[in-house]
Amino acid sequence: MSANRIQAWGDGVSHGFAGQPSTFMLNPSGLSLSGITFEIIGPTRPEFFVDYLSGGLIAVSYVPTFPGLYKIHIRFFGRDAPGSPFPVEVLGDAQSKQDMVRDVIQNVKISGSAATTGKPLITNQFLLDPRNAIVAGNLSAHMRGPGHIEVDFKENLDGTIHVQYKPENSGVYKLNLKFGDVPVQGSPFTINVV
Repeated sequence: MSANRIQAWGDGVSHGFAGQPSTFMLNPSGLSLSGITFEIIGPTRPEFFVDYLSGGLIAVSYVPTFPGLYKIHIRFFGRDAPGSPFPVEVLGDAQSKQDMVRDVIQNVKISGSAATTGKPLITNQFLLDPRNAIVAGNLSAHMRGPGHIEVDFKENLDGTIHVQYKPENSGVYKLNLKFGDVPVQGSPFTINVV
């Protein structure tokens, strides 16, 4: 059976407004519901609520907390349905954006000495804890310094994230960490590699 049989339509797969429910309709066209999954990627990761309607149709709703661009994946056993991922522009007022920035700044916690000092030629890591922040996705990193360096993330089962970097040379580095376009508190971090 093919994911191509799934049909999705409605406002919830095209646009929405922060803090208000968005809904879309889904016709599984006789496919097993156990194989259909939903995933949303964006400034927040709201939960999906599913209502089974007569005629085999499904109403799917979610409440995006903050404005921004979201992508909704509808899959059947891992294969995207037609149109998936759906780009969804969620609008909101300036206050919503300010709330998001304040939430990231106040509630994302950093711990570990590698956020300020590191050693060359080994993997350094520190802990980032976003569990008390509403923003849960789109973590990005950029690190500059006297040598080539890559930054990796290791997601832990408890929802925390290990931020890892391996500098080739000693010197002073700058690490920018952001959720979407919102810097984590303390970013850019000055890391002295000795």
